[in-house]
Amino acid sequence: MDIGEIRKRRLLRLVEARGEPVVLIEALAGMGKSRLLADFAAARGLPVRRDGQPPGIAGDLRLWDVPADAPAARLPDLAAGGRLVLAKRPATRLSGLDRLAAFGAAYKLPEEALLYEARELVAAFGERPGAEIALATGGWPLLIDTGGRRSIDPVVLSRFIAEEILADLPAETLVRLAMMLAGRRVTGGAPPLPLARLDASGAWEIGGRDIAEPLADALVAEQGRRIADPGLRPAMAAASAELGFTTETILNMQRSGEFEAAERLLETEHGWYFLYFHGAIAFDAVLAGFPEEASLQSDTVALCRALQALKHGEVSLARRLLADRFGSATLDPGRVLADRGQYTVAFRSFRLVMLIYEDIPLTDELLRLAFAILADLPIEAHLLRGSIHNAILEFYLRSRRFAEADDVAERALRHYRAAGASLLAFYISLHLAIMRLMAGDAASAGEWAAEAERDIASLGFDSPHDQLLLKLLKGCVGYEEGSDEALILFLNRDLELFSHGEIWPTLIEFALQYGSQALSRRYSAIAARSFLDRWRVYQVQNRQFQMMIDSREVTVMQNGNRWREAADRLAQLPTPVTQAVASNARQLARLGHRDEIAVALCWLRHMVFETPTRPDLVDCLAAIEANLALTARQRIGVQIWNAYVLKRQRDLTRARAQLQATFETVARNGCIGSLSEEQVFLADLLANRRIADFLSALSEARQVLRRLRDFGLGNSGLGSRNGLSRQETKVLMMVTEGASNKFVAKMLQISEATVKFHLGNVYRKLGCRRRKEAIAAARALGLVG
Repeated sequence: MDIGEIRKRRLLRLVEARGEPVVLIEALAGMGKSRLLADFAAARGLPVRRDGQPPGIAGDLRLWDVPADAPAARLPDLAAGGRLVLAKRPATRLSGLDRLAAFGAAYKLPEEALLYEARELVAAFGERPGAEIALATGGWPLLIDTGGRRSIDPVVLSRFIAEEILADLPAETLVRLAMMLAGRRVTGGAPPLPLARLDASGAWEIGGRDIAEPLADALVAEQGRRIADPGLRPAMAAASAELGFTTETILNMQRSGEFEAAERLLETEHGWYFLYFHGAIAFDAVLAGFPEEASLQSDTVALCRALQALKHGEVSLARRLLADRFGSATLDPGRVLADRGQYTVAFRSFRLVMLIYEDIPLTDELLRLAFAILADLPIEAHLLRGSIHNAILEFYLRSRRFAEADDVAERALRHYRAAGASLLAFYISLHLAIMRLMAGDAASAGEWAAEAERDIASLGFDSPHDQLLLKLLKGCVGYEEGSDEALILFLNRDLELFSHGEIWPTLIEFALQYGSQALSRRYSAIAARSFLDRWRVYQVQNRQFQMMIDSREVTVMQNGNRWREAADRLAQLPTPVTQAVASNARQLARLGHRDEIAVALCWLRHMVFETPTRPDLVDCLAAIEANLALTARQRIGVQIWNAYVLKRQRDLTRARAQLQATFETVARNGCIGSLSEEQVFLADLLANRRIADFLSALSEARQVLRRLRDFGLGNSGLGSRNGLSRQETKVLMMVTEGASNKFVAKMLQISEATVKFHLGNVYRKLGCRRRKEAIAAARALGLVG
């Protein structure tokens, strides 16, 4: 049977079975509306009205093919009992039709009913040809005739789709269609086209293989037309934002040369915050679509490109972009933050955030100006308020004001949650986890790491670098809990990518601390120093990063038993904190900056190892321990040193009490990793039977001792295991570093004759005759890193 006849019979039965006075056939062009009315007219011997005036219908069945371009009159009253079958396009409005539908007097034929069904095509053309036609055309009547598939030039078909179908679609439908063709999953709502089908997952897809390419070309043309039309553009932008298709719409605007429109849509989508709502990949693509000179002409593009540079670790480029667009005065953050007249609150907020990445000393005046910006912001400006608190958080962490840091972090998180900015909330959760690690509280750090993971999981886009941040954080939490596997895996596999991404001081301090400590413990001091040297290359222009790297390198050298080299390195650092400062309890109590404290701790550690019997050392350690700018993790290290000094000064009672208190803190907070840094001192303390037996009798201390054994105490006890006394081990290590007998005597505060006596014992115990042989033996035994 003829395919047209099969379809006609089905549809005529469907129409005639309805009892409503009006049957509406509403469909897009090419769906066979007019053909159906013509078939109906031929079957019943009725005329078809084809102008804008409705036919008289009292007592009769009438057919009306409403023209797409002619204004139509109001539908007549159907109280007399007549019937009307009418066909029209969706965009054509008929006065009175909604009233009839509201009273149940009108039936709308489903648009998809006009498509040829697969079984009808099989019945007309045979099973295999019919199935192939159904797959190729989706049953679209325009592409099917009595011979099977109609051959239409793809260019002609594309123009037909654009002009006759897409031009009439609402902006929202057009965007949903674009999302489908871009591979995005579109669910819910009406089908964007009658050819759309629901797949097995409940998402819409376009049926018809032959339609896909012409439809895609038509869609590009129609999007370009609407983007170029100032009257149609706002609806496209609003629909794109509503449906989450903003990135693609901006790119389409750029391809059409409508850069101003693209910039306005970028501004509508939070400006430089676009990155945090759409991801780095979309952000980079959008910025690449603007011409190079756009940074000089547009505030929005300039700020976005500056943030892009910061995210890629290019602080100098970000500063140049700001200077080129806004003037060189903007390089002075204090001037920008203070000038409310010249700079907008949004720009001042961005300049404050930029301080997180810059090598600029943070003063109390800058902090005051930062808080002053909040007075210019409405309460509901959650993104800007959250970012100001975020920047202030970095201020407080650098100056070691942990209570204030906790407060502003909670405020920033609250604002970011209110703004729906999950990625920004992730950064705050990350900060809070790092702060808990600084506080030596691994359990709480693990909870915040889990919160950060939930934030990342809620993103609607991929964020590879932030996944690396999370991976590093989880590795460090595991290290604190006594397992270094995840951290070592990260350092071996992911460090290269991580080090070339976004870096800020708190993050790099965190990475340097745990990375160098884990590599030193697992491998060697050489591995740890190589790790630090890589960071030195990456951050060569940043002074504050250099100081962090230098102080960590000193600690690594100390842990590698290269004490003299470490002291030489300390003495060369460009810092006011010298050994004399570290020997003054009053000055130690007043230190407040992160880098100054790190250097002071290095000097104290050196003195604890070299001259533990100094009478003023206990007071110096007490002063630095009481300094509120110390992290709890650093405080645990100071307490271990204090116990070591007390033991060396023959005050075992206080040494045991100090270790008991420290071990109880470690057991309570689960921060075993903070003890692993102090192996050189712990090994000596625990080698004392009275101390070890005392701690073994306490349940919490016993738990820590067991976890320390599981974690491994390293090489600190190698000297004693080879029969060397503590002093003999120190003399041998210093000689191995190239020290003369006179220098050793001065450093250890003993006579040269005593040095020679100790060296004689070393030669005898190691089976050596000369200095060179003893040095070789020390390196072979691993006494020197």
